[in-house]
Amino acid sequence: MSGGWKNIWTLFSRPGERIEVVEAGYDVIDDREEFRLRIEKSLSQLRGQIERLNNKYRELAARNKLYFEKCIEALVAKDEERAKIYASEIAEIKKLAKIIVHSQLVLLQIRIRLESILELGEVLVLVRPLITLLENVRTEIADVVPEASENLRSLANTIENFITESETYVEPPPSQALEELSDEANFILNEARRIAAEKVKEHFPDIPTLTEEEKAVYSYVMSNQNEELDLGECASQLGISPENLQEILRRLQEKGLIEIQVGEVS
Repeated sequence: MSGGWKNIWTLFSRPGERIEVVEAGYDVIDDREEFRLRIEKSLSQLRGQIERLNNKYRELAARNKLYFEKCIEALVAKDEERAKIYASEIAEIKKLAKIIVHSQLVLLQIRIRLESILELGEVLVLVRPLITLLENVRTEIADVVPEASENLRSLANTIENFITESETYVEPPPSQALEELSDEANFILNEARRIAAEKVKEHFPDIPTLTEEEKAVYSYVMSNQNEELDLGECASQLGISPENLQEILRRLQEKGLIEIQVGEVS
């Protein structure tokens, strides 16, 4: 662009940090509008990836529930080898679920950052850490949701290419600020892993160990699951006391195998 005049703006993106942005003429306005449009497109893509991960998580949860039930059935039937197969598959499903939840949380952080950039007009340098986060998530989900992984690669390239092509000059922050941005990315990743582990632990229970009495009671309950359980009859048929039966039922409920609903006697 001819003319040679410049506007110099000082933006404060966070306390104690000053970044000078040098803009050269009207071309910068076009650049910023182009960047806004690309960010909006990236947000749309990002929302799509988050929904794909949601669908994958629901799929894993349903499969885990099925395998969990089959594993318990095998344990009750004393088919240890079949139980081990299902337990092994459940362990793999839980690993994938952790990756999915972790990725969802990181992508949510990225989405929020992009929305802030649009709403608050933050400078381009604050976009760069997102590329690192996107690449990390893309690598993690490559074998779990390949399509989403490729779309994230495209999203990261879109952001990086625009920063490279843009005529807007952003003075790099001091090395300490760069370290803070790196620390922020690491914090997001580590916090997402912690929360993911807690969520998966809550929704994907471990395979419980069962005593012989618990196996017998569970088998009896499952064979009569569409009927009300007569505690006296159950105790009599299994040869255990009603008090012991109630304790076993309580343990089975704590292990997530049955749900007890106490009905009123008419």
